[in-house]
Amino acid sequence: MSKIPPPIFAIVLSATALHAPAGRAEWVEWLADAAVVGEYDSNINQSFFSASQLDDFIGKGLLSGGRAYQLDNYSRLYTTLELNGETHENFQKLNQYSVGGKGVLTHKFGLGQQAPMLRLDVADGEIFSDSQLRSGNQLTAGLRLSFWHGEFQQLYMGYRFDDRNAARANIRRKDYPHSVFDIKGHTVELGSNIAVNGRMQLNLGYNHRWGDIVSNNSESSFSPAVLEQVRSIGDDDALPGWIYRTYGNTDTYNVGLSYALLGGHAATALNYSYIETQALGASYANHKVQFSIHYSY
Repeated sequence: MSKIPPPIFAIVLSATALHAPAGRAEWVEWLADAAVVGEYDSNINQSFFSASQLDDFIGKGLLSGGRAYQLDNYSRLYTTLELNGETHENFQKLNQYSVGGKGVLTHKFGLGQQAPMLRLDVADGEIFSDSQLRSGNQLTAGLRLSFWHGEFQQLYMGYRFDDRNAARANIRRKDYPHSVFDIKGHTVELGSNIAVNGRMQLNLGYNHRWGDIVSNNSESSFSPAVLEQVRSIGDDDALPGWIYRTYGNTDTYNVGLSYALLGGHAATALNYSYIETQALGASYANHKVQFSIHYSY
């Protein structure tokens, strides 16, 4: 299992030490969250060739529980255990679940709901997939600053690092020593949440990721010059053809509507994402539509 990077771990420890005056720091409420998600993905195999792109319907679920620790009037630490799962209609070998833990440290620059807030989160989990290639460990760490523009619009910006390690299985060529799913990437994000009325919210977002990407291919038309840019190649055990890892850039545009229920403890959301990835001198597009129901205790 991969470890929390020392710089991130140091930030968590130092921030905790700075904002934990004796006599005021204490454990407060318990946390519980659940979500059910239905998703359509127009290019589940992330193929650069339109004739080879495969679509699928995916069901996802989340259960998490933990507790919050109030450090002072402005800072709070959240620790949770999480169970995630997903099932696929057309490609059952992509079914998987993951178990892991998450820590979130928040600091508000003032009192009240509209005070700017800085959020640091670190999550580490183990992925158990019906595809041997896709099982492994995943670490993510992120930093986000959110603030208000007027009374009805919240803006945010952030950075995220992801690091996934997987089994070294089905390697096609010995000169590619690492797994296809040994993936690292960096993401910057911008977004806005706009209150339409007391219950409905419009969500807009954009993020840019650079780093490793994985693509499935049933074609054999890549030239030797292109294959020199590929970092790993393997026979895919979940989708037709073969799979490879290379370096790429991905732009994601999100728009969605959410509607609060049960006094704010629950919400339904409908989201659309347009995703464009550039790598190996080519590009492919992805369309995702997602409907979800969330509940928080």
